[in-house]
Amino acid sequence: MMRTTKTKTAAPQTQRMTVTAGLKELKLLNKRIAARIDDLKAIRTRRSSTETIAGVNRKDFDDTAREGFQAIQALLARRDAIKAEIVRSNAESTVTVGGKRMTVAAAIERKRALEAQKKNRRRDEDFVPTQETLVQHLRTQYAVAVAEEANLLSVMESEREMRVNSFLNQERSKGQNQKDTGIDTKAIEDAYRAANTPVIDDPLDLVKKLATMEEEVEIFASEVDRVLDEHNATTHIEVPASQ
Repeated sequence: MMRTTKTKTAAPQTQRMTVTAGLKELKLLNKRIAARIDDLKAIRTRRSSTETIAGVNRKDFDDTAREGFQAIQALLARRDAIKAEIVRSNAESTVTVGGKRMTVAAAIERKRALEAQKKNRRRDEDFVPTQETLVQHLRTQYAVAVAEEANLLSVMESEREMRVNSFLNQERSKGQNQKDTGIDTKAIEDAYRAANTPVIDDPLDLVKKLATMEEEVEIFASEVDRVLDEHNATTHIEVPASQ
């Protein structure tokens, strides 16, 4: 009785590369895929009696179309494999930016949001609010409050002067001057200011809060590129070996 032996299937070969190398190859692959697609002639029309068009016979045309299509599929598959591995690595790997530990994916997402905010892109369904969004919101509100305070202070001083002058005119109309009435205009002015001076309610102490938050944002913006570059240059991924 003969024994049947099981043949072992060879494991698919893989290629080890840094994330930086993978990102560079992705750019190259995108260019090659776009060029291949532009060059692909997958269908043509001819007279049944004519086998050759523009110097290309039917067999060569068929072979070139199939080979071109297969080449594009192979390039797409390799690009997708490299991209998937980079995404996986970014989701699993962590870096420290500005003293805070986060995944590479989170750092990249925050960097993109920061860049979008600097370009004043409109908010849409893809908008991702971040710490920078909060800082900008608080900074705007603080500026509005300070401007309103200055405006109210100007209005109050005008009203104060009008009120005091009106009161003095009433007394003068009675035939009395300020000395005779013993009116203390300074006391009146002080009382009016005490009752009408604008006040900013600032429970978060935004001056200090914004200083701390803005410093953290600046540190992140200044460090994120360097940290990601270092990570990408030293982190390796495994992708199917190129043929």
